[in-house]
Order: sequence, then C-alpha cells, then structure tokens
Amino acid sequence: MSKLHSRMYGWKYVWNTFSDEHKGEVDDPNPDSSHEPMSMHIPLPETPWLLTYSMAPGGKTKPDHTRVDVSYKPLDEKFSFAIHPEHFHHGFGKLLGMQDIVIGHEDFDKAFIIKGSDEAIVKNLFEDAALRRLILDEPSVQVWAHCENTDSSPSSRALREDYNVLSLRLKGAIDDFERLKTVQKLMHRILASLCRVEVAAAN
Repeated sequence: MSKLHSRMYGWKYVWNTFSDEHKGEVDDPNPDSSHEPMSMHIPLPETPWLLTYSMAPGGKTKPDHTRVDVSYKPLDEKFSFAIHPEHFHHGFGKLLGMQDIVIGHEDFDKAFIIKGSDEAIVKNLFEDAALRRLILDEPSVQVWAHCENTDSSPSSRALREDYNVLSLRLKGAIDDFERLKTVQKLMHRILASLCRVEVAAAN
C-alpha cells in the first residue's frame, strides 16, 4: 500500500515520501527531530539536473526556511538575476551591478522586485506565462541565479567547479506533498527557460 501524502505525520515524513516516489536520496542526521536540518536530493527525469531541498531551522532570531539549489552549466557565465517580494528582501541588500527591471507584465511587476545583469535576457526569461504563474502562486518566494543571498548559503551538493547555482527560498518547512511537486515544477521551468534564452546548457 502506498504511503499517505499527509502532513499529519510532520514535514519530514512528507519529504521522505516525496524522495521515495521521485527516486531521491535523503540526508537526515537526526530523523527523530523535526527541528533539525534535513536535505533531500531529487533528480529531474531526463535532465542532468539534481535538485537539493534543504530545511534550515531559524532558531530564536530567524524563521525556518526551505531552500532548493541546483547547479547548471552556464553558457553566459556572467548572467545573474534575482526576484523577491517587495516586503521580503532579506539577504538581497547588496546586489551590486544589478538593475531593477520592469518586465512589462503588471501583475508580476507589482508582486515582485526583479533585478538582473541583462535587462533583455531577464525580460525574455519571464515572457514564459507558465513560469510567471508558478512564481505568482508562491507570493513569498525568492529566486536567484549566480548571485549571493547573504541570509542563506547554498547546499554543498550544488557547488561544482565551472557551474552556476540557481536557488529558491520559501518561508517555513514545506509540509505539503503537492507543494513540493509544485516547487519541483517551478525549478524545472526556470532551468528550461534559462536554456531557452541560451544562458544555460541543457546537457
């Protein structure tokens, strides 16, 4: 009998179930505690990409957050971008050399601050209506590629020589199976879009 996709058993149960069903790998030094870090590594089928989901407890001064990292082979080594809600800018105080960009889709421009190293590429990247919708469905999301978020460090599994890193961050520990799938779909869509605009290699 298949496992129930239920948050009743806690977020770690949901993550383990998700990893099992997506042929992933789990790193959990303290499986008996829901207040300790855990990560899982999920391959995207028929692609070279491996998503690393990490939950980092915030402690007394910072909230818990879920982060997803993936490395990709850059075709444009200098291209970078970051998007974040206007009210949730932690870690993005010093995005040097990146300009504010209005992409021309009012609902998206109202919801997020968009920065990038190349305005034309960023606008092209977010011409994908399905990508914009996936991001809008997560109004607290931060997404960035090849730039620093000083409030959060990438997984060591995503750090590879001559590769860039795409990252996503959400508040709290995701305790919903379908939401984990949605985040997977979002990251896949961004990677595919980076390939479409010839910033990333597809293999």
